[in-house]
Amino acid sequence: MNKKTLLKVVLALVLATSAYFAYRTFYQPNTQDGVKELQLIIEVQEEDGSMKTIFDQRVETETEILADFLLEMDKGDELQIGLTGNVSDPYGRSLTSINGYETTDWASGPWWLYDSENNIECKEAEFCPGIDSCPIYDEDIFVFSYTSTIE
Repeated sequence: MNKKTLLKVVLALVLATSAYFAYRTFYQPNTQDGVKELQLIIEVQEEDGSMKTIFDQRVETETEILADFLLEMDKGDELQIGLTGNVSDPYGRSLTSINGYETTDWASGPWWLYDSENNIECKEAEFCPGIDSCPIYDEDIFVFSYTSTIE
């Protein structure tokens, strides 16, 4: 390999590495370190269309991202969480089940949806990002709904 070709390869690697770290720096959510207290509400849609609350608790965590919090709840045996996909997928992983309520038909539902009226990221975007990119902050309230109705 001649010197010019080697130089081009090294330069390409340096540029690619720089671009990667710039992307990670500018497009990562701002997170909050330390202990946070969240309220987690989980609802399931009944056959008559009404929503039944199956979980409503305030929980302390040191995790910074919503998916990590859910997995922490799963490890603690408080909830059984099912995820599909990979963190590296364009939108991250998808929530498929909580406590046996499972999405089996992605075309017609029911699906797991979530929202927060006070999470900074959700409020600014007017919707919550994927669970792998949603930062959590002290006093956040998240409502997860298992429903066939998209509002």
